[in-house]
Amino acid sequence: MRNALIDLGEVAPGGPGEPEIALPRPPLPYRWILGLLTVVLVALLGGGGPPPQPRPGPVVLPISLGDRIQAEGDRLYVVGEAEPIGAVQRTYLIRAYHLPEVTMLAEYRVTVSGDIYAIAGLDDDVLLLGYNDVQTSVPGLLAARPGGGEPLWRRTANMYGVSPDHDLLLVQEETAPGRADSRTVWRALDPRTGTVRWSIEQPPGGHVTMSTGFYWTGYPKLIYTVRGDGLAEARDGHTGAATATVRLPRPPGADFVAWATADLLMAGYGKDETIAYDEATLTERWRRAGPVLPEGGYPQDCKPMICLVGINFQEGLTILDPATGRDLWHADEYDSTEVIDGRVLAARTSQAEPVLAVLEPRTGRTTTVAGSWTSGGPGPEPGTAWVYRHQAVGYSLRYGVLDLAEGTVRVRGRAERIAGDCQFTAQTLICRQLDSSIAIWRL
Repeated sequence: MRNALIDLGEVAPGGPGEPEIALPRPPLPYRWILGLLTVVLVALLGGGGPPPQPRPGPVVLPISLGDRIQAEGDRLYVVGEAEPIGAVQRTYLIRAYHLPEVTMLAEYRVTVSGDIYAIAGLDDDVLLLGYNDVQTSVPGLLAARPGGGEPLWRRTANMYGVSPDHDLLLVQEETAPGRADSRTVWRALDPRTGTVRWSIEQPPGGHVTMSTGFYWTGYPKLIYTVRGDGLAEARDGHTGAATATVRLPRPPGADFVAWATADLLMAGYGKDETIAYDEATLTERWRRAGPVLPEGGYPQDCKPMICLVGINFQEGLTILDPATGRDLWHADEYDSTEVIDGRVLAARTSQAEPVLAVLEPRTGRTTTVAGSWTSGGPGPEPGTAWVYRHQAVGYSLRYGVLDLAEGTVRVRGRAERIAGDCQFTAQTLICRQLDSSIAIWRL
């Protein structure tokens, strides 16, 4: 142990009592610190690549205040203001654009005796136009090719829907418009020639209803007639052929209503009872006492349930079990519904500040979406919806994607000087700007 050494550290030079001499500090590990900062900066900048680019701005179409727009699928139609203004015979210039690129496809120049209220485009650039005659209030319908000249065909009829394959056009006609002996006839036309494929006459004192999308939109799979003696008949919407019949328990009275939704044909006898039949076989499924629909309301297929929507928020929303006819639950103060991916988007649109909520149709569980958002339809991924919020004060717009399961909104963009009139398509958002032009964002 004699040779053992004990480390006493550094001894200050000088003897006891001498002041210590300050030794210089070891150098800071600059390279280590710089390396750490480099790692942090690389992470913040996304791997050292170029910074993220802002979303491209919208395409702007300079249209006038009197021009009207309609978006349908991958088409945008701009209907110019009629010339001369106030005349009975009016000429319209209609421009068709392809979305989302907003490239010009064709121009149509048509002359009609009224206001154009409906547009439907076919695959081969044929354009179907519905209009109201300003003198007789009788609806008119024509088919036009790009350019001008005479239409391919013209008919006194009301346009209801085009089949998904663009092979049939469903219209409603009056055999003698304005006369007491006029009869209502439903016809399927060849949309390119106007040739009648089949016809169904509405029975005198009877009813017609059909299985379509929201509130009689789209082309029906089946059309139903109810005669004055109570005989109900189902017809194929593409061939017009009868597929099933059933005799109702009694003839329809003044308070009788019939409607088709969620694979059912329902016949309501006022406050007495409602009977549901299978849509294809017309076999009775169930019956219940009292009315099903609220007064003036409409049904909507909220698979797997049925939504019964009132026309004002006091009547609210009722969910019906299509298997039994039993009311499952009721939600007050909603006046608009939309079904997206098995969930119901219910809204209060009649108020100054809109309210949007996501409802689970089986249970009624409600998730209120924070903020005054408005639905824009199905979103970019399953389980989502496009939404937007327009502030009248300041004319600002925000739009984003609503997660239907969580009820949260991920904002995707903002815009200023937006007047309103916003609508979504599958790939674009279209809004009016304060100068009356339209801005089109690619989503």
